[in-house]
Amino acid sequence: MVEFATLFVIATFTFGSSFCCLALWTIQKSTALRESFGLLCKFQMLTDLCLLTVTSVFSLIPIEWAPADSSFLSIVITYIAEISYHYSSAMHVLFAINRFIYIVFPTLQQAWRKATPKILVLSAIVTAFHTIMMSILDLNLYWVYDRVTYIWHMTHTEWTDFYVKYFEVLWSTCEISLILILDTVTFGFILFKKFKVSRNDVHMKRRVESRLVLQSFCQCIPTTTVNVVYFFILPHTISPHLKIVFSSIWIVTNLLDALVIILFHFPQAFMNHRRRVSKLVGSKTMGTSALSDSAA
Repeated sequence: MVEFATLFVIATFTFGSSFCCLALWTIQKSTALRESFGLLCKFQMLTDLCLLTVTSVFSLIPIEWAPADSSFLSIVITYIAEISYHYSSAMHVLFAINRFIYIVFPTLQQAWRKATPKILVLSAIVTAFHTIMMSILDLNLYWVYDRVTYIWHMTHTEWTDFYVKYFEVLWSTCEISLILILDTVTFGFILFKKFKVSRNDVHMKRRVESRLVLQSFCQCIPTTTVNVVYFFILPHTISPHLKIVFSSIWIVTNLLDALVIILFHFPQAFMNHRRRVSKLVGSKTMGTSALSDSAA
């Protein structure tokens, strides 16, 4: 079990951080991920990297060196992890709002673009309060990484069920519902609105906008997976190996966040990068030729 848990943590961190870094490169190179939408994606990937790093390092500390579960250091570390997870989930909601504004209310694009940094700060404050609510309810309520069973879980107090029901399951369900409603309205608007462009351009514009909305739909998968697996499947799981995997599902879903961005935008980002490299090489070649001619 020790070997399995260690390899699982290392593999999750290696693949997760690699995909997040590739997603960050994709965001930097893709023209479709400019302005506020790209900024949201970038913040999500940085937050996911934080979650992966903090939880992986914390999980790999040997039991004889690890701080006590109830120590201030352990609670702070698990709070950072929990805040990172919920902040990343909040980005899914902001993706849907972004698409909704840009497509349904394009006149508000400039206002949304300017407000995005402030919205990111506000989301961080709300997410922090969401997590700190555990201590407000009960000082003995916090996340624990069990170094005997290698399972992530909350301490069991009289407030645990309340927090799980309203601040985990219901909170995430509301996020997913809001995303689905906004994306459905946005997608319907794309299908039925009239574009003031040529017929060929209409098909192209609809395809581009539909891809962005579909990406937002797909971003529901990680949060839904965590809700279903952690709260409904894990309690009935018998296999200790599956328990290790299922209890870490809130960390593993970082892979899905990054994969969605890569699948939807990497090809275009890669082609843009190749074109830029070709132009740069071409301009340097022309410059070298001009210098050679003048010298002759």
